[in-house]
Amino acid sequence: MLGDNNTIRRKRSLLFVINSICYGGSEKHLLELIERLEGCNVQSIVLSTDSDPFTERLKDGCHSSVSIRSENSLKSFMDWSRVFREIRPDVVVLVYGSLWMLPWLAAAAGWVAGVQRLYAIQHQSTPPPPEPLILEIKSTRDVLRRIFGKRARRLLSARVPPYLCNKTICVSDAVRDNLIRQYRFPARKMLTIHNGVSSVDFAPGRSNGTAIRTKLGIRPDELVLVCTSRLSQEKGLDVLLKAFSMILHGNLSCKLIIIGDGYLHDKLMEQIEELNLSQNVFMEGFQDDVRPYLCAADAFVLTSHVEGLPFSVLEAMACGLPCIVTNVGGNSEAVIHNVNGLVVNPGSAEEVVQAISYLLTQPQERTRMGNASRSRVLKEFDIEACMSEIKRVILS
Repeated sequence: MLGDNNTIRRKRSLLFVINSICYGGSEKHLLELIERLEGCNVQSIVLSTDSDPFTERLKDGCHSSVSIRSENSLKSFMDWSRVFREIRPDVVVLVYGSLWMLPWLAAAAGWVAGVQRLYAIQHQSTPPPPEPLILEIKSTRDVLRRIFGKRARRLLSARVPPYLCNKTICVSDAVRDNLIRQYRFPARKMLTIHNGVSSVDFAPGRSNGTAIRTKLGIRPDELVLVCTSRLSQEKGLDVLLKAFSMILHGNLSCKLIIIGDGYLHDKLMEQIEELNLSQNVFMEGFQDDVRPYLCAADAFVLTSHVEGLPFSVLEAMACGLPCIVTNVGGNSEAVIHNVNGLVVNPGSAEEVVQAISYLLTQPQERTRMGNASRSRVLKEFDIEACMSEIKRVILS
């Protein structure tokens, strides 16, 4: 607090801990938050325990109150304690891209180090590990495996941090409810603050979609689907390609643009060749700016098996696109079935085909749902409101 007008208030130190394998939704969310902490009299430090996708993206702006630190050898409690002693943060925010991305030691070391406020942000909730393959309890060893085995220890490691944290922020109600139900997170410490998107940066006609169509050789009258997704197993892109092949074999004309990169790239390219989709599917890789692609499309589709609340869906909605999404995570909190898009069951290529076919053949519905998408973003998912709420919590 200020003693008098001549006293300079010390900046509070905020340490964000994240395990960044690549640049994705949780990294994007963190950068959005850090940018909005400028002017809040805080020093933000990002501790990345794997790669560093932040320095490059921060270099062009004025971010004097942000520093990046990379550590890839934090294995023990002593390693984590050393970091907290060196940085001496006032507030620690543990950023979980998925439930197992950070070890429980991070929260425990922060708590033991006497960090004033400890928070977590959960972007995704994965299914619990499977039960051990013990068909019948025959010995004391089988009982011990049930009680103290690998699965039990893994579940316990997930349950420690939320009890040590002041609050755990979840990006969707689905993530919050799942963590409470399946992992026994303390409900009293859990809250939902949805992801948000800038309705100014993402808007219909904000970017030149015509240039993308011209580059890819897509005619103005051809219908285009776009999917923004990491190329990984949980995103279900094999299901999307299978459904798209069925669409084309049903004599419906359409193009599909997939934006993103990941370890499944080569395997998906093989599937595209096997299904003879090369003339209709465009793999455009990772794009720093997806807006031209969204503005080139008529609808958005995401066939994930697991989600939190994807930015890709919100960005497509802000650009006025009807969205086809699977009923996982927070997808159905953003896309209301038959209002601003269609919600299908995960893994069902047949339901994806039905949804795509409906949007392709119903231009008035595409327009109505696209307008509803934009309206819903303006009302429920404004990024400034969402980030203000997170700032209120972690700076309290």
